[in-house]
Amino acid sequence: MTNLQRWLFYAALFAVPYLAIVLGSVQTPLTTKYFLHIQLLPLLLLVLFGLYSAFTVLYRTFTFNDCPEAAKELQAEIIEARKDLIAKGFKFRD
Repeated sequence: MTNLQRWLFYAALFAVPYLAIVLGSVQTPLTTKYFLHIQLLPLLLLVLFGLYSAFTVLYRTFTFNDCPEAAKELQAEIIEARKDLIAKGFKFRD
């Protein structure tokens, strides 16, 4: 099951009972009492998803690891590539 299929499955699990309640197919004393709250539920879930997304991006940004060994290796590869290009007749403007 791909991520898209899983998210669509979860959305359907939420949407089917939600639409049944909002469109009036299901009426119980509980749904009648909290009808406004049920109507605002998608907005609340959207806000919570936004907060979760912002927290995740900020957390991963602040805990991003530097890789000094990889940076040194990349610099060495750049120097090697420059030497190879110079040997083949390429001229740099530095």
